[in-house]
Formats: sequence, structure tokens, C-alpha cells
Amino acid sequence: MNTKENHKKTKEMVKNISGFCIKSIGLLAGIGVLGILLLALAYTIPVKQELKESTFAYSSHMGWAPLVNNRYSDYDSFFKSYEPGVLDDATDLIILNNAFDEGEENVFERAADMNNYGRYWHGYVSVLRPIFYFIDYWDYLLLNSYLQLFLMGCAAYGVYKVTKKRRYLLAFGSSCIFLTPAATALSLQYSPVFYISMLGSLFCMLKTEWILQKQRRYYTFLVLGILTCYFDLLTYPLLSFAFPFCWLLVAAGDKIKPKEQFQLLIGGGMSFILGYGGFFVTKWLIQAVICGKEILADGVSNMLVRLGSAGEDYMLMHQNYCRIDTLYNNFRHYLFPAFVFVLAVWMAVLIYNYLRGSLVLRAEQIIFAAVTLTSPAWYLILNNHTTIHHLFTHRIYGASILGFMLFVCGSVSESVCGRLSIGIYIKKMTVLIICFGVGVCASRLAKEDWSTIHGGENTELLLVEGDVLEFEFSPSIETIKGFTFCISPNTSTDGYIYIDICDGDEVCANQSIPIEQYKESVFVFQLTDWNLQAGKTYMMKTYIKDNPAGIRILVTPEGDKPQTEYGRAYLNQEQLGDIAPLSGIVYRGHLQTIPIKLFLAGCVGVFLLVWILAISTGWKIHRDGTLMEFLL
Repeated sequence: MNTKENHKKTKEMVKNISGFCIKSIGLLAGIGVLGILLLALAYTIPVKQELKESTFAYSSHMGWAPLVNNRYSDYDSFFKSYEPGVLDDATDLIILNNAFDEGEENVFERAADMNNYGRYWHGYVSVLRPIFYFIDYWDYLLLNSYLQLFLMGCAAYGVYKVTKKRRYLLAFGSSCIFLTPAATALSLQYSPVFYISMLGSLFCMLKTEWILQKQRRYYTFLVLGILTCYFDLLTYPLLSFAFPFCWLLVAAGDKIKPKEQFQLLIGGGMSFILGYGGFFVTKWLIQAVICGKEILADGVSNMLVRLGSAGEDYMLMHQNYCRIDTLYNNFRHYLFPAFVFVLAVWMAVLIYNYLRGSLVLRAEQIIFAAVTLTSPAWYLILNNHTTIHHLFTHRIYGASILGFMLFVCGSVSESVCGRLSIGIYIKKMTVLIICFGVGVCASRLAKEDWSTIHGGENTELLLVEGDVLEFEFSPSIETIKGFTFCISPNTSTDGYIYIDICDGDEVCANQSIPIEQYKESVFVFQLTDWNLQAGKTYMMKTYIKDNPAGIRILVTPEGDKPQTEYGRAYLNQEQLGDIAPLSGIVYRGHLQTIPIKLFLAGCVGVFLLVWILAISTGWKIHRDGTLMEFLL
């Protein structure tokens, strides 16, 4: 192709992109006006008090984050757990308050401000408020479960219709398992992305040829991004792109060339981001006009925080995390036996066919391999948000899992490429061993936290300035990431309490804590970074400065020592009775069982194998001289 033709092609591409961006801005503005009108219209619908009362009566029983099979229990610990099916009823309560809002402001101000939570669209109100005029929350959850079950069935029908292959149907069913549909059906918070993902996938499968015409493919993902921004509260929005994209690619098959598939991945992804991010900005501008508030600054600052600008390490629920920790904290939700079994079967299918020589790799498999990178990229970029809210953001891994399963589906051939020679078989085994070895090394980065807390019956021990309180201390694990004593200031919150961990005369670790922090509570976890020798006995020395009134340290009754870390106690080198402090300790270490460690190593190893296969496919394309044609 000569220079003149290249220049003409580039000029035409720039013209198309510019036209698309201009039309997208107009679309964002138009849908933004429509979105605020729908919310304002919803607020003109009166609230039926009997339905509101029954809704909040039911909501009050649910606690903060119950399990789907323990709906009426107030177990706050589930919010911090990795149990499957944890619900976010704290956010559901926000949604209910907005849906039943009876504020005195005009409907446009209420639609824009949303009870001072205006950086989100809260588009769910335009759907829920009319529904709650006829039924209450409990009836809605039943209806929601029926609708989601029906929609999954419709989407499954769409998958089989366009593929006629059972393995793709199994991939779809497996992807639904990883969404934990029992939880999405019983949650207002989890439902929007579920509906957009499923409806978007169904639309892409049934209207494939129409979507692929002209630039409709890009407008499709632009609208999906807008809808996700409108209805969702930043749960697992990546699936609103990944699910429709993957199933569109499957449905398209040979209808689009490899280079068009690559362009669809890049262009569709950028269109989704434009729709999603652009509609956020549209909301902020509309709210600034209607309410006159500096919502734009609030939105931008929160966006920067969610992007992890608060720092690589920060305190969260008495622990600190980095970006690598975020990857594992979200994946921990899939260490439940049912998820492990399903994923292990798919990994075994890939490995078996790899060794058997029945993998047929095509250019589109590179695209599905690329999809497996989207979830880790999301976690690394939005580190702050996905660490704090792992109880629902773990579903973002569904994009990578679906990409992996479709990679397997498209690679597996029913025929075997003849009998493999010993040399080829040894090479394949060597690749697997290397992949698994890398997986074992990578799994060593996966660390868990284990808390030991005692806050039961207690007596008070007065500690004044000049006193030194000592406890024998033997840590169970070498790394301590959080620690606290139970402390009650005497009459003043001035000064500091100091905690030194000593090995003889050497101070191995220390912490200084403002007594002011214990003004409202006796139990306040402190972020620490202590690295000690597990099982070794140290002396934990505690003293205060700049507080003449002293503090009261809560200790156990004599003879009661529930935390095995503590031994004998001394005050000013005089031994006390057989007591121990009330305290909390957060350990961090490789606490997984051997089977879980092997499973993690296998997941990383198979992920690496997928990319080795994808790169080898790309190399063959390059060797054939068609790489630039594939990319451009």
C-alpha cells in the first residue's frame, strides 16, 4: 500500500472517530436529560405508607451484611468475610431510602441530589419507585428472583441457538455460577449489572448481524456503559462490557475477520469507557446546574481515591493492603468448594487437550485471552474500591473466567492431531511444569489475615506516668499487621501510650498511640508492621507519657487467659497475678491449606499457559506475515 493510500485511510479513520465522539457527546447529553426527567417523574409518584412500613420493617431484620441462607441474622462479621452469597443490605437500605424518599425539595432537586449522594445517578429509582407503589420490598425480591431465573434461561437459549454446541452452554452456565445468582436475586445492589449483562448478551446474540453493521457495534457498547452508570452503584460493572462482548464475538464467528475482532475489543472497550465515564460527568454537570453544588469537585476527588491515589498501602478494617493483596482478596471468594470444582474441571479440560494435542488455536483466541486480563487490570486500577468492597467486587473476576472458558471452548477440537512424539510430549510437560512452578511462586504472594480478639469480662489496671507494665508475649505468626489494647482514659486524653516489643534489651518493634483515639471507644485497632519470630517469647512493655492522670488498661480476671500469646505480667518489675490484657491482634501470613495453595498455583499456571498458547498463535500469525493485517 503506497503512502497516498495510507494517508487517505488515516484521514478517513480520524474522520470516523471524530464523528463518533461528537455524536457520542450528543447522545450523552440527550440521555442525561432523559435520565433526570425519568427520575423526576418517578418522584411524582406518591408513596403508599403501608408498603413503606412493611418494607422497612422487613429491612430492619436483615442486619448489615447477612448471608443468603441466614437472612435474618445480624452478623456484621459477614461484611468482612469471604463467604459465598454475602449480601450488601447496608447499600440496599440506601437504595430503599432513595426509592421511598418524601423530601420537601422539588422533584428535580431530589432526582439530582439523592440525599447528598449525588455523584451517582441512582437510576434504579426510576424503576423501583413505580414498582413499590404496588408491592413491597419482600414481594419485589421474590419477583426479582423469578425474573433473573427466566432471563438466565433466555440467555442460555440464545447461546445454544447461535453455537449449537453444548460446551458453550456449559460455559454460560458456569459463568452464572460464579455470579452467585442466589445473592443477586435477593439484592437491590447486585441486580442492575446482572440485568444489563444478561440482556446485553442476549441482544448481542440475537441481533448480531444488525449490530455489526457500520458503527452500531461501538454505539452498542456506548449505550451499555451509559446504562451501567445510570443504574449501578459501582458494583461489578466490567461484566456489563465483558459478557455482551464475549457472546457477540462467539455469535459473530466467521462473520468478522480477525482484525475486526481486535478492533471490536479496543473500540468496544473505549466506547464502553466513554459511555460509563462520560455519563458520570454528565450527571455532575446536570446536578451542578440544578442544585448549584460543587458536585464536580466531589466527583473528581472520589474518582481519584477509587483509582488508588490514596496510596499503595492504607488502613482498611484494621489492616493494610497493597495492589497485589487486592487481587487475592477478591479471588478468595472463589475458594469455596463449588467454585473450586467448576474452575478445576475447566482447567483440567484445557490441560488434557493440550497434552493430547487436540487444541486448535485461531486468531480470535488471542481476543479471549485478552479478556482474561481485564479483571486483574480493573482490580489494579481501582485498587481502593475493590479492596474495601470485595464482598461484591469479586464478581469482576467473572469477566476473566468467562474469557478463559470461551478460550477453552474455541480451542478444543474433537479430533486429535495424530500420535505425539516423545519429544513433543516432553516439551509439553516441560511447559506445564514451568507454568506450575511459576504458579507456586506467585501463590506465595497470597497472604491472609487472621484475627484473635478478646473483649470479655475484665477488671481495670491503672497505669500512670512512670509506670511500666510488661507482659510475656509469644506471637503465633511472625507478621503482625494490627494490634490494640483495650484502654480507657482516666480523666484526660492527653499524651501517648507506648508499646515496645523487646528481646532482652533490644527493642524489636514498637508503637506509639495518641490516647485521644480512645476517647470514644476502648477498642481501637492500630495499624502495625511488626515482624517477629513465631513462638518466641518477648517482653511487651507498655508505658505512657504526657498524661499525669494516667489510663486504665482492661485486663482479664485472674486465671482467665483466653489468648495464648500472653504469659506472666509485671508492673514496675513486680510480678502480678495470672492476668492478661484484653487485646486484638491481626496476623498476616500464608494461612491457606495445602489443597488451596495447590489450587492457587494451578490457577496462575493455567493462566500462564493460556497466554503462552495465545502468544504462540500470535507468533505464527507474525511468521505468516499477517500480523499487521490482524492488528490494523
